[in-house]
Amino acid sequence: MRKYIIVMLGLTLFVSQFLFAADNQTILWLKFDEQFSKNTATDMSDFGNDGTIAGAIDFVKDGKIGGCAKFAGGTITVNTSDSINVEQNLTIEFWVKPDKVPAATYERLIHSGWASNGTYICGIDNNWMAMGYTWDVMNNAAVRTDANMANAVQNETWQYYAATYDGQKIILYVDGNKLIETPSTGKINGGGNIIIAEGFLGMMDEIRFSNVALSVEDIQKHSEGEKVNAVDSSDKLATTWAGVKSDI
Repeated sequence: MRKYIIVMLGLTLFVSQFLFAADNQTILWLKFDEQFSKNTATDMSDFGNDGTIAGAIDFVKDGKIGGCAKFAGGTITVNTSDSINVEQNLTIEFWVKPDKVPAATYERLIHSGWASNGTYICGIDNNWMAMGYTWDVMNNAAVRTDANMANAVQNETWQYYAATYDGQKIILYVDGNKLIETPSTGKINGGGNIIIAEGFLGMMDEIRFSNVALSVEDIQKHSEGEKVNAVDSSDKLATTWAGVKSDI
């Protein structure tokens, strides 16, 4: 019995450490599931990259998944940090429901000090193209690449936007579907703060940054509410538990 208790305590400690490590790729996660406190949007990742709210932003109880943020001219700023200022390998994901997008407009959904060197931007473009989602990168050597797709934006409709960069290419996804891929190289750690919803009117939910270029399968899981992205813990934990039981 004593051996059994020791094994169980050890397994509990291992599982807690394992699950903690399983999501160490998520470096920013603004879920917007609670009312804002002291003009702060709380980061639910392990890195404490909270955002500062300025201007007209309302908490909406019934968002896409739990609550969400409704932007009516306000912005959220996430100060740069070592954890979020990645050199390469980045995924940005979020649900977005734009109000009716005016013609001849560009709305900056998320950017990192665009268009200085070492920056990037996710946007809605209804000026140079028709109702397009955009994903542009400007590396530290001032080389700009884009993966943009016209006629992808749907007014007043929830869509899942995702953009990846792996040091070789950038890819734009909408609703789990790969829309466009463009070769792209170089570092993007220019050190700019993350600005959310500059000029954007509408709602956003589940804003999530990862320090890897996620696969389309992972992006689809996140769009369905999957919480752990780094490993498939179920198989590994089952194997581990089987091994522990054989030693009891």
